[in-house]
Amino acid sequence: MKEKLKLLIYAPIRWLNAETEYLLVLCRRLKERGVEIVIMGSEGNPMLEAAKKAGLRVEDRFDLLSLNPLKIGLAIPRLKRWMSEEKFDLIDIHRSEGFVILASLARRLHPRPALIRTRQDMRPARTDPINRWTYRSMDKVIVSNQLLAEDLIARLRMDPDKVRVIYFGINPEEFKPAKSPEAMRQELGLRPEWRLVGLSARLAVVKGHQYFLEAAKKISGQMPEARFLISYRKVEKECDFLARLDRSSLKDKFFVFGPRDDRADLLNLCELGAISSVGSEASSRACLEWMALKKPVVATRVGTLPELVIPAETGYLVMPRDSNGLAGAILKLLQNPERAREMGERGYQVFLQNFQEKIMIENTLQILSELTGKKA
Repeated sequence: MKEKLKLLIYAPIRWLNAETEYLLVLCRRLKERGVEIVIMGSEGNPMLEAAKKAGLRVEDRFDLLSLNPLKIGLAIPRLKRWMSEEKFDLIDIHRSEGFVILASLARRLHPRPALIRTRQDMRPARTDPINRWTYRSMDKVIVSNQLLAEDLIARLRMDPDKVRVIYFGINPEEFKPAKSPEAMRQELGLRPEWRLVGLSARLAVVKGHQYFLEAAKKISGQMPEARFLISYRKVEKECDFLARLDRSSLKDKFFVFGPRDDRADLLNLCELGAISSVGSEASSRACLEWMALKKPVVATRVGTLPELVIPAETGYLVMPRDSNGLAGAILKLLQNPERAREMGERGYQVFLQNFQEKIMIENTLQILSELTGKKA
C-alpha cells in the first residue's frame, strides 16, 4: 500500500483574498490526489471557516498571532507536542506571522519534516538577520511569480535552486460561458452596437479604478459607442470609486455588477479585459479569466502581470497610473477588432500551455515528492 503524504499548511490569513482562494483550490485538489492535509490558523479565522465548509481538516488551537507573550509561550510546547504526534512529512508556511516560531519548532522534530515557505506578497521581504536566516534554512521556497523569486535571490541571498515559481492557475471547464452573448445582452438590456470594455476586480484603491475611469473619458471622446463593464466580488471601505463614478458625466456609460454566479457570461460580453492595478497582483485570477475567455488584456506593469501578458501578442502592458496609456492601448484594440480577436486566441493558447489549474497542482506535487521521496 502506497504511503500517504501528510502536509501541514500554516495559513493564518485574516481575510478572504486571492491567497485564500489559491489555498482552498490547492488543498482540495491535493486531497483528491491522496495528500492528507491539515490547515492551521487562529480560531475564528475566515480562511479556516472556508476550509471547513470545503471538507478540509483544520487546526485552530495554537494562536501564534497573539500579542500576549505568555499566551504564545504556553502554546509553543503544546504545538511542538502536537506536531510530533502528527508526524507531518512537510510543513508549508504561507505567512510571515509565526514563521520563525513554527520553522524553529519543526527543525527540532524527529524525524524532521521538509520545510516550505510559500510567498504571495509583493511587498519586499524583510532583510533582518533572523528573517534572512529562516528563509535560507527552508528546503524550498515557492513564489507566485518570477519577480518575487528575483527579489528573494537578490535581497535575501537565497540559493536560486531553492526558489521555485508556481503560477496560480484556473480550471477552464469551471469558468466558461453558459449563454450566448446575444442572449446575455438581451437579458441585461445592452444594445448590440455598444462596444464593451471590462474590468474585473474587487473595489479597492490598489486596483486603480479611478485610472480606468479617466481612461474611459478619453476612449469615449474617440469612440462614443464604447461602454464600460465593472465586475466586482468585494468592496473595500477605502475605495471611493462608486462615489467618483456617481459624480462623473460618464456614469450612464458604465454598467456595474456585484457578485454573480454567471461572471463568465458577463465578462464574455466584453471585447477585451482591462487591469488598471497600481500594486499587488502577486497572482492575477482576473487576467487568467480574460485569457480563458479568449479576450486580449490591457494591463499595468505590476506584480505578475508582465509574466502573463505578452505585449502585442496577447494584449498590451502600460505603466500604472497612466490613464492616457491605458486609453491608447484599449482604443488600439477597439479600432482593430480582427487583430484583437487574434490576440485573444493567442492568449487562450498561452493560458492552456502555462496557467491551467492542473499545471499548478502537478508542479506542487512534484516539489512535495522531491522533498519527501513519496508520490501522491
